[in-house]
Amino acid sequence: MDTLHTMLVDLHSINRWIIVFLGLYVLFLSARGWFGKRAWDDNAGKFSKYFLIALDVQLLLGLILYFVFVASQGGFDYVFGNPASRFFLMEHSVMMVIAIIIAHAGNYATKKAQPEGKFKRMFIFYGIAFLLILVSIPWPFMPGFGRSLLF
Repeated sequence: MDTLHTMLVDLHSINRWIIVFLGLYVLFLSARGWFGKRAWDDNAGKFSKYFLIALDVQLLLGLILYFVFVASQGGFDYVFGNPASRFFLMEHSVMMVIAIIIAHAGNYATKKAQPEGKFKRMFIFYGIAFLLILVSIPWPFMPGFGRSLLF
């Protein structure tokens, strides 16, 4: 069980960086399009989809990791009594799911928008989702439950 847990954490950590870089790029494309009053292009939509795919993969890895972790710790009683475990199973998980829902809502809103409003909607929805993601990542400077930058 420890090997599976370690492998899942490593994959989850690697995918975190894919999400961060794709999120920054999508925000760059949407800000450039919105503030530069550019016409909608499919490049922004393509990278938006890549961002959503990376988020969905992260959600799947996170769900598997969630249940593997709870099972390896002997159930929810121990986990919720430990502040670091509670962070990962409650605060981190809930905030990330909310961020993914907002990103998907943003994708839907962007598709439904008129061409001149697509970049604005993309920037606002994905910006909110990206901020939630950044706040919820267990950065190394977080006391008690911070993770290293790589694994």
